[in-house]
Amino acid sequence: MSALRIPGPLHALVMQVSINNEVLVAVSNKNLAHEEGMLRFWIENVLRAGVKNAVVVALDNETHAFAEGLGMNALRMNLKAWREGGGWSKVPETQLGGGGRGEVGSTKFELLRRCLRLGYSVLLSDVDVLVLQDPFRNLTRDSDVESMTDGWTPNTAYGWNDVLEDNVMGWGRYAHSIRVFVLNVGFIYIRPTQASMDLLDMVIHRLNTEDGWDQAIFSECVFSPSRPGHKDPSVTRRVMDYENFLNSKTLFKHLRYEGQKYLEHRPYVVHINSHTDKMERMLASIQRYVNGNTTALDHFPIGS
Repeated sequence: MSALRIPGPLHALVMQVSINNEVLVAVSNKNLAHEEGMLRFWIENVLRAGVKNAVVVALDNETHAFAEGLGMNALRMNLKAWREGGGWSKVPETQLGGGGRGEVGSTKFELLRRCLRLGYSVLLSDVDVLVLQDPFRNLTRDSDVESMTDGWTPNTAYGWNDVLEDNVMGWGRYAHSIRVFVLNVGFIYIRPTQASMDLLDMVIHRLNTEDGWDQAIFSECVFSPSRPGHKDPSVTRRVMDYENFLNSKTLFKHLRYEGQKYLEHRPYVVHINSHTDKMERMLASIQRYVNGNTTALDHFPIGS
């Protein structure tokens, strides 16, 4: 896909910050931008991990000032102005300026598409992700989409042969299917290819016309095949190593009980996505992996 070099603040900042045409991006608003907010811990740990090509896209002035005050590259994005200027296909009015999760969620896919049009590969991160090592050092880059998973075992992360027994069929009672758990769009790397653009167009259209979970919609668009009435975007996809790019279910249900492996293993990121007590588990994960306290997670139950 040929790059579309559109002059503007996004292009200027990404061009300045990117390394090898790659950039780590987080989108945030003022709900998360304060001393005890998730954005602070995201920024501090990204900087601690030595990631230099990182940017916070701020949805309000408070977030922009907060991110820059912590030494992070930041861009103030006015959603309403960008929408009226033709930068977005559609951002629902109900999500403009409210500061809620919908505002961030509906924005990140539009932002992805815009960066891809400029010719940059984007590693998009939610701010409830604890970055421990530079994730760019562990990307494979052989696919259009490279994503974390919501899976917590090799089978759930990468797929397995799931057999349904339909007894009324007699000899043909065993029906085989392939199951794989959804991609985790809280930490996802996308390359600027035509297939990636087609994927994002499809995802954005569905998000704007359906009442659905963005992660499920994204995964359906990636994995569902072409069929009568539907052409899939033909993206190639890779699931990241589920133990190097940890979701919080994997960490709190499995890895922390695995003895020496837990003590020695250091993931690249931990996404606190499966629990409602996010801040407590984020702070404990920092104690575990940054400060070396191997018992920091012991008092937590498996689930919230």
